[in-house]
Amino acid sequence: MTSKAESIAQAVVSALTSPAMTSVPAARVYRDLQGALAAGDLPAIVVELGDEIAPDPGGTLIGRKMRRVELRLQTVAAASLGSSPYAAADPAVVEAHNRIAADPTLGGLAFGYDEGDTQRQREDAEKNIGSVTKAYVFQFHTTEASIE
Repeated sequence: MTSKAESIAQAVVSALTSPAMTSVPAARVYRDLQGALAAGDLPAIVVELGDEIAPDPGGTLIGRKMRRVELRLQTVAAASLGSSPYAAADPAVVEAHNRIAADPTLGGLAFGYDEGDTQRQREDAEKNIGSVTKAYVFQFHTTEASIE
C-alpha cells in the first residue's frame, strides 16, 4: 500500500519524465536523491516530499479528512562560462512548474496546489553550482481511517 502523499510525489515525477522535458532528460529527474551529483549529470531535478500538515480538525466531512503535503522540486545546475547557475537552472524550473500547472490535480490525486517559496542557493564546489528549490503544497483527501 502507498500513502496518498507518496502517490502525489510519484505523479509529479511522472509528469516531469513522460514525455521527457526539453531542459532535463528523464534520467536526471530523481525521487529523493541519495548522494552527490557529478557536474556532468546537471541540470537535474530532485522531487522531495516535505512535511504533511496536520489535517484540519474542521475538515472532516462524511468520513473523509482534508490533508496537505509539501512537495519540493530542487533544480540543480552548473553555470556555464560567464553565467549564473540560477540562469542555467531557470529553464528547468519554468518547464517543471508549467507541467505541474497543466494538471494541478495530478490525475485526480489532489484538489490542486498552493505555490510556496522559491529558494536559491549556491553550493561550495569545484564548479559554480547552484540550486533553485520551488515548494508546492498539494491538497488531497483520504478516508478518516487511512492515509492512502
